[in-house]
Amino acid sequence: MSQNRASLIWNYMVPKAPLLIGTTLSHYTYGPPKPSWSYKFNITMAMARAFARHLDDFPLKHSQALSRLNDKYAPIHPRATTSESTVPNSYRDKAAIYVDGLLSQQKLDSEKLGWDWKHDPRAEKPLTGEWTEPRDKDENFAEGRTVLYLHGGGYFLCSVKSHRWATWSMARLGGAKVFSVDYRLAPDSPFPAAIHDALTAYLFLLDPPADAGFTAVDPKNIVIMGDSAGGGLTFATMLAIRDAGLPMPAGIIGWSPWIDLMHSMPSVLDNALSDYLPSEGFTHGGQSSLKKLAKLVADIQDEDEEALLQKFPAMQHYAHNGLLNCKYVSPILEDNLEGTCPIMIIAGDAEMLRDESIVFVKRHENAPTNLLLRVYDDMPHVFQMFGFLPSARHSLRESGDFIRNVTLGGAGVPNKSLERVDVRGERRPLEEEAVAGWKDRVGKVGGGLKFLAKL
Repeated sequence: MSQNRASLIWNYMVPKAPLLIGTTLSHYTYGPPKPSWSYKFNITMAMARAFARHLDDFPLKHSQALSRLNDKYAPIHPRATTSESTVPNSYRDKAAIYVDGLLSQQKLDSEKLGWDWKHDPRAEKPLTGEWTEPRDKDENFAEGRTVLYLHGGGYFLCSVKSHRWATWSMARLGGAKVFSVDYRLAPDSPFPAAIHDALTAYLFLLDPPADAGFTAVDPKNIVIMGDSAGGGLTFATMLAIRDAGLPMPAGIIGWSPWIDLMHSMPSVLDNALSDYLPSEGFTHGGQSSLKKLAKLVADIQDEDEEALLQKFPAMQHYAHNGLLNCKYVSPILEDNLEGTCPIMIIAGDAEMLRDESIVFVKRHENAPTNLLLRVYDDMPHVFQMFGFLPSARHSLRESGDFIRNVTLGGAGVPNKSLERVDVRGERRPLEEEAVAGWKDRVGKVGGGLKFLAKL
């Protein structure tokens, strides 16, 4: 272990001694927050929660620098091979034409976006990515099957290296080559930079240059997927591909997808004690948490949502308040899935973003699209990263099965399948009223004035 890494661990762990002692005493005295949590997982969650709290305690640049430092120690799985790839800027130029058309349809110009996205200096550097594939390919592997992976991190943290655990897992279990891209991050490059880069990567896969090192990939052999913000970006990219008239991929997967940047659903508050995300969700440096917003609306009786958003301080790093109701920012607001592809959503029942996954599926139960929802008992946000958990291993296998089933030669997936999964992997149907009153809340900050007023 290098001296710098040892110093980093030491400086982080020593101040956490009271936390570790307190969590240990609580675990054996009162039990864990969720009945299936082992002592090991309870400690892991306590540490993750403490780290997430620091996101609001320090300047954003500090958190981003720490994230980049961690990239230096991101291991490559010994059974995987990786290679770097650079996407020529000509593909960004092609993607920009589609993005411009989509924004025009939404009546969004640079003034409404709040910046000149067409002349972002960070776009002068080509988009880079990393290919991951199994070193030893088994019977599950199929040449040409490809996953485009979009990493999470609230749109302002993480990278392809921080998510090597995910890309390796999907390469192995999906029997695919995985292409993960370092899309531009907020706040330096806010919406629509990320979706611009995701479309750039997709066009690159469909029609690569002669020296790319791979041949053109059939869109019916591509699955786009991501976790958290990357999951939200996955959904936004799917909608953008459809709306732009581009060929659809074989399917998409969202792990704990962040598709509601207005935090309209009750689980954002109800599950705060059983998740590690910052209290009340990712909000702009904690300055616009739901309880703080509630104080601002205490004297407001009747005002439309759009006017209310303009009065609130900035809520998200990724997009200013006036854009949070755009479907490419908050895909939960899309009301028509016609012409899209099969969709798998995996969420944890104990996570703060649980309800938005459920509501997305509930909104589209009658859509002409294959929809698979899996809600895992007792699990937090993006629990797949905790590979020692049986539920994590189970959901990774399900994701791999989906990738193989929706791509060329696969067996296909059910038209609709909405299920809960317990810690033993046993399934049961999702209840009809899984999120009470969601129709009154969706598309409104915190669920609307009447809900904010109760905080």
